[in-house]
Amino acid sequence: MSQVVCPQCANECDEAHKFCPVCGFPIAELLSNKEDPLIGTTLPGGYQILELIGVGGMGRVYRAEQKILGRTVAVKIIHPHLLGDESASARFITEARATSRLNHPNSVGIIDFGKKDGQLYIVMEFLRGRDLARVAYEDGPLPFPRIIDVLCQVLAALTEAHHLGIIHRDLKPENIVLQPLRMGGDFVKVVDFGLAKIKETAGTPGITMPGIVCGTPDYMAPEQGRGDPLDGRSDLYACGVILFQLLTGRLPFESDSPTRVVLMHMTMPLPNPAHVAPDRNIPPALLDVTRKALEKDAADRYQTAHEFEAALKAALATITASKGPASGRGSVVCNACRAVVPRNQKFCGECGTRIAIPGAVTEPRRAPADRPSTAVSLPLPFVGREDDLEWLDACRQTAHASLDAARIIGDPGVGKTRLLHEFLDLAAENGDFVVETGPDPWWAEVSYFALRKAILKLARLPEGGGSPDTWPGVTPEAKRGLAEIFDRTDPTVVASGQLWSKPAAGSLSSDDRRFIAAEALRWALMRAHEAEPRRLIILAIDDLQAVDGASKNAFTDVIAEPPLAPILVVAAHTSELDPGWDGSFRKLFGLPKDIAASLVRGGGPASGSSDLRVPPLYLDQLVRFGLEGGSEPPARMADLIALRIERLPQDARRTLQAVAVIGDAADRSALRRLLPDVPSFDDVLKVLTDAGMIEEQEVDPASGTRGRIALGSLRTAHPLIREIALATTPVAVRRHLHAKAAVDQEGEPLPLPLEVQALHAYHAQSSFEALMLLEQVADRARARGDQGGSVLALRRCLDLARRELFRGEL
Repeated sequence: MSQVVCPQCANECDEAHKFCPVCGFPIAELLSNKEDPLIGTTLPGGYQILELIGVGGMGRVYRAEQKILGRTVAVKIIHPHLLGDESASARFITEARATSRLNHPNSVGIIDFGKKDGQLYIVMEFLRGRDLARVAYEDGPLPFPRIIDVLCQVLAALTEAHHLGIIHRDLKPENIVLQPLRMGGDFVKVVDFGLAKIKETAGTPGITMPGIVCGTPDYMAPEQGRGDPLDGRSDLYACGVILFQLLTGRLPFESDSPTRVVLMHMTMPLPNPAHVAPDRNIPPALLDVTRKALEKDAADRYQTAHEFEAALKAALATITASKGPASGRGSVVCNACRAVVPRNQKFCGECGTRIAIPGAVTEPRRAPADRPSTAVSLPLPFVGREDDLEWLDACRQTAHASLDAARIIGDPGVGKTRLLHEFLDLAAENGDFVVETGPDPWWAEVSYFALRKAILKLARLPEGGGSPDTWPGVTPEAKRGLAEIFDRTDPTVVASGQLWSKPAAGSLSSDDRRFIAAEALRWALMRAHEAEPRRLIILAIDDLQAVDGASKNAFTDVIAEPPLAPILVVAAHTSELDPGWDGSFRKLFGLPKDIAASLVRGGGPASGSSDLRVPPLYLDQLVRFGLEGGSEPPARMADLIALRIERLPQDARRTLQAVAVIGDAADRSALRRLLPDVPSFDDVLKVLTDAGMIEEQEVDPASGTRGRIALGSLRTAHPLIREIALATTPVAVRRHLHAKAAVDQEGEPLPLPLEVQALHAYHAQSSFEALMLLEQVADRARARGDQGGSVLALRRCLDLARRELFRGEL
């Protein structure tokens, strides 16, 4: 019998099942929609729709994959019958615009939105977990500490939303998703801003007519039922209703008529929760919080989400204190439900979980030799690559008469960079002259960047390339190539007054420029050989797939017509790139299952095929996820990284997003410019460093030592982390960060390379400026023989035009 994968718990279910036997998800809905015409289609941005996972009043929600990263996302598409309803379409876009400004760990993130073939869509993070209504039904009644913890996270999300002028207007248990943590407790996400209201400024029309009531009657504040103007206090009333419901198991007002329920919220006194659920023994502190949250007059309620959150935390402190010490030995907190338990109890009275007593000894300790440690050291050791190192060393041994090339190929996270660096360390220890190059620190494919860096180090030229006097033995062609690469009349820094002028065509054709660039590299390689005649010259190029096209062409051309000297060019790149090089290559795979399991002390991937290969980056993320208290890690590496990023503290996540936007050229001054409201970056950067998200190193531009950053002291720990951090940044936040990254404190353009200016303008959606800059990038790339770079810039121009058309339709 064929199987269908449950989108909620990933269990493989038989098609005969109507519900998932593990989590109860209605998989029959998926099977009945196999003929959905949207399944298999791809949206702009590379989001391929895979399966239907839910249907709501506004639209259908699908599981999709962002193909370029292999990351799971959710896509909401508005119902076709609502496309003609201007109010429904406006509400749908309002959800996208409102939520795309939210950047809080407890708010669902909107990654992208737009329109394709008449279909409005929103791309958002894919949530794994159960909504609060289901949790309360299946696990209830919930312990008081757990109720407080969940609502405090909801209120933390509302604090940011209200600060941005966004009112949810439809808070209810179904719009609160809980994800379990391995160490106990829940990670909460507030979802579905479909009825969100952005406070209108003067002259800005609303999306609902005055007096129209939106929301769910059971959770509707009195002023919302009357159709009065709303503010964040109506959301706080809804939180009060949810608190009442979780404490008592009942809604405060119930009726078969929705209109009757609204009237009851407006006119009837609040029932006493202690009388509704006398068996719960609700603490007086929580009764007081509930009464104040549900006051009829908004002026008598909590005025801010932060005030409501503080009141709940104070109530928790009162509850904890009232428990008192047990048997003179104090109390502990249950890891599963956060209930306060007497220290001498073996099991939690609320949920039945066995209690782990800190420092308790229930049996004689064994000698350390008899009880192996389960601690995992980070970073993980370099193991399982002996054959790969031997292959690289064999390539090194054969490069003795003329230039030879070798390539390490593999998917992101498989360990190419670490293998390359281990090899280069060994080569340097054996006396080889090692030079490294790679993508520009902005990851913008700055023309000639990798080539320029290689030539500077090989020929030991001063910064800027020096002058013809410092180019001994240079041929006329190489001299013209060096002048082209280091020409100060055509710098990468473009003055703001020259943004709109097209570059001069020049006297050289693109083929000429490609030829002389390769000649300049040949000259630099021979200069290195002449300076070190008894040493093997190794030119290493990491992340070749991200190197600019003009540099890639030069490397390819030199390998095709190699100089006669002992030189090894070794590169690492992803599988989809074919650079057209001669020479050998080695395909790199993940570590074998037994080695992976030993690295994580038995905490590795689930049992399966013995042929299973696990990427080292996944192992690293898996270990860190476990240490952070995560449970049920996603099977896909990109999903696991995204989940860890989503759970970072708010300032840490915002800082990671800023580092990802700036690139490897980040420093603290740049972070202060992008995030002026973060009081201090010391603690934030420590959190990110300890989490393995970023690396912070001393700046040493003169040394050329690998791992040191010439243009800044901060960078993401892995390019894939950077890409996923960018992809998970809400679209409005990403646009704002790119806009600020291109200017200084006074708003003047920074002296950035042309390609970097264009990249920031493109992602900032500064359409006119971006179009002008991208045209220049396309012209420059074409003039230097980089046809791929030219096409990419022009495609981005077309994408900008599509965005402008979408805006115009709204």
